[in-house]
Amino acid sequence: MTNGDKTSWWPYLLVAVGAATGLGLIGLGLGHITGGMVMGLTMLAGAGLRLVVPVRSTGALGVRRRKTDVLTLATFGLLLVVGSLAFLIKFHAT
Repeated sequence: MTNGDKTSWWPYLLVAVGAATGLGLIGLGLGHITGGMVMGLTMLAGAGLRLVVPVRSTGALGVRRRKTDVLTLATFGLLLVVGSLAFLIKFHAT
């Protein structure tokens, strides 16, 4: 899928579909841990794509400089994964 500028949109669509899938899992009651993990791993995949895909092929995934985009996506992805896994920790016996 390309727009008039011949820019590829598949990296952006991959991240958007992954985030929507995670939200859908949460909305369907299939678990906030699973949905958060899907969203976090998708953002980490988006950070990896932004790092290795050429600038002309990043589409809307490349909004700022490459370093800034990778750092932002990786940070949010890591926080979502760690936050989702934190729900598995039992802090007390009740």
